[in-house]
Amino acid sequence: MSEVKVTKIAETDVSPTILASHAATMCYNAETPELGRTIDVKKRLFDTGHHSTLEHNYWTFMIENIPVSSVVFGLHLTAPFYDTDQRSGRFSKMYENPDMADIKNTLETYYPDAPAKNINKACDFIENGLDVYADNKDRVTELARDQIRLERPKASDKYIESNAPKLAQEQLRMFVSMIAPTALDWTVDLATICAFYRTAWTPFMRDTMDKIAEQIKKDHPDIAYMFDEKVRNTEPWSPKFAPCHMGTKTRPEFRLLDYNYDDKKFRENESRDTVDTLQFSPDYMDNSLMHVDSRIHIDAGATMGQDQRHRSIKRSKPVFTGYFYLPPMLNKAGLKPSADAWMRDFYGMVKNPEFSRSMLTSVSPYGAMVKYDKHADLNALIHEQGKRTCWCAQEAIYHLACDLRRELAEKIGEDAAVLKYLTPPCLSMGKCVEGPRFCGRNIEEDKKNLVNYFRDRQI
Repeated sequence: MSEVKVTKIAETDVSPTILASHAATMCYNAETPELGRTIDVKKRLFDTGHHSTLEHNYWTFMIENIPVSSVVFGLHLTAPFYDTDQRSGRFSKMYENPDMADIKNTLETYYPDAPAKNINKACDFIENGLDVYADNKDRVTELARDQIRLERPKASDKYIESNAPKLAQEQLRMFVSMIAPTALDWTVDLATICAFYRTAWTPFMRDTMDKIAEQIKKDHPDIAYMFDEKVRNTEPWSPKFAPCHMGTKTRPEFRLLDYNYDDKKFRENESRDTVDTLQFSPDYMDNSLMHVDSRIHIDAGATMGQDQRHRSIKRSKPVFTGYFYLPPMLNKAGLKPSADAWMRDFYGMVKNPEFSRSMLTSVSPYGAMVKYDKHADLNALIHEQGKRTCWCAQEAIYHLACDLRRELAEKIGEDAAVLKYLTPPCLSMGKCVEGPRFCGRNIEEDKKNLVNYFRDRQI
């Protein structure tokens, strides 16, 4: 891992200066401007804040060896102005073949001021979690096989053998540190790159943006002024650690805070299409003025990372609460004592003022729970719920989606039109769209009672 690797793999085929000049002069000319004729972009656009003209240039970077924590609490935390596809956690080499020497080297590289004793303590914590993962992998996999047969009676033997290890790993990774390296393709426009270059709040993000800026300046030296080191943020940011209580939770928590819904004004989604047109068609614009506010308490590494995929939903800053998420199979395997002991070790480091908050965030467990609020307009909520009420979604985020639907139904009535669309495609579209990934549950039987359709699951 050692250092983040950044590789440019695609970019807009017109230079930023030429394209920004064309965009700007298009606004103030009766005739279409000539592509290639430039203006003083720095003086007339960049320095004056007319940065929408910079959004026409895009780059795609392949980012490798960046910790999961610097994606969840970094690149994906707040900005909605990007597109990303990230390597699934089940393909991480960290789980099966951890290189502790490399992990230690990574921490020493990115936290050079950290005392050696703190680096060693963090490495011991990471290794202890990986030991729990390795020691229980086979047992939890067998429990997953049994649970698939119970919950998903139409699952084939091939499905069971393929998915049991995946589902076991999905739950056991709660014991893995988010220092685990991942990789992603990250597509961003120039205005977003400039903003991230200035605001980067983890050492891994700062290194990533350094390397992105260097590649852009090399290819486009005429816009080097956009990357001024003197205006960059130098203060690290990390979520607050507020462990008023410590313990384990075997289910994520959902609370409905507020809602604004009018059944007469709600426009139903008539497309029955896998392409989401709700945010694009004027027919559905009024839906965006209705909203649902909620507070959730979830594991940071897996469920929060999944939740961030829906970038049209607004979120507050997350706060570490002191709890550890113990998924159903881990609870059934009797791993609560291991979780309690491991989290005591983690919060022992948190309580030590000599430990960098940034480093603690980097090595925090997948299973460390965070709390934050969400604000979703109905178009965004329909898109999210269609994905998250499906049994192909991971267990924790599925339960959050079902809890939202239940609590909202109690307020607006089960007959409210919107509730028909806070459902997976097998209900809202009348068909499963997952193909070979069909979950294996008895859908026709479950449809007979809608309340039972949104039922608890273990995997």
